[in-house]
Amino acid sequence: MALYAFDGTWNEDEADEAKETNVLAFYKCLSPDTKEFYLKGVGTRLGFVGKLLGGLTGAGGYFRIHEAMEKLRQYFAEGDRTVDIIGFSRGAALALHFANQVQEEQPGAVVRFLGLWDVVASFGIPGNDLNIGWHLTLPDNVQHCYHAMALDERRRNFTPTRVVPRKGGVIGDRLQEVWFRGVHSDVGGGQCAGLANIALCWMLRRAKEAGLPLVEEKLREHEALCNADAAVSKNFDPKKDPQRTINSGDFVHESVKVRGQWGGRIHNDPPASCVIVHG
Repeated sequence: MALYAFDGTWNEDEADEAKETNVLAFYKCLSPDTKEFYLKGVGTRLGFVGKLLGGLTGAGGYFRIHEAMEKLRQYFAEGDRTVDIIGFSRGAALALHFANQVQEEQPGAVVRFLGLWDVVASFGIPGNDLNIGWHLTLPDNVQHCYHAMALDERRRNFTPTRVVPRKGGVIGDRLQEVWFRGVHSDVGGGQCAGLANIALCWMLRRAKEAGLPLVEEKLREHEALCNADAAVSKNFDPKKDPQRTINSGDFVHESVKVRGQWGGRIHNDPPASCVIVHG
């Protein structure tokens, strides 16, 4: 098997452990004999200009897809055709696009596991949701897709992208999108470790169920860091928001607690019609 890991904007594997994203932490939890291909987030190359353009527009995304496809061709030529993919933020959008590219180029290939943390698809004009040329639907070749979404993020340029099937495609039980407490980097990692590890451990358990080889000791280490009562990071606004509102039938992780009111405003609390997810 081979894991293709797409990190979030400005995120890379040289960060200290306290600022690691869940993509990097997940990557480090796999068995040492696993083939892995980690791609730093957009905005981590070409110095200040690259950081600026990557942060504003997601520049560099296509180059990362090209790198991943080159590595996939190499692994396929070596006989390894098991594909697992993870991503965070714009990296999660790249992970979705990569899964679509795999289906286009290798029609018989199967993506066993697709793990996403808070997909933010914003490529091109800052704040514009038009993502021309990017394929961000769930392709039919994906067996298991899990999406951890941040309930408390409110920044305009971090509008969440819900995963939907291709035109004419069927989701069935291949997809589970779950709301978690916290802002974007609380759920995807890099800020509040107590909250980030909840979303990380949930994803690791789903990966284990799908057959990915994990180092159990590392999973237990992350489980010990989970803290549902940890304070949400900055950008937090507890009021209801149409972009990140729990809809009837949505999945909500058990760590999301009812919080009542804040300053006279109703919190974005789980409605009775939602489905509570454990684990």
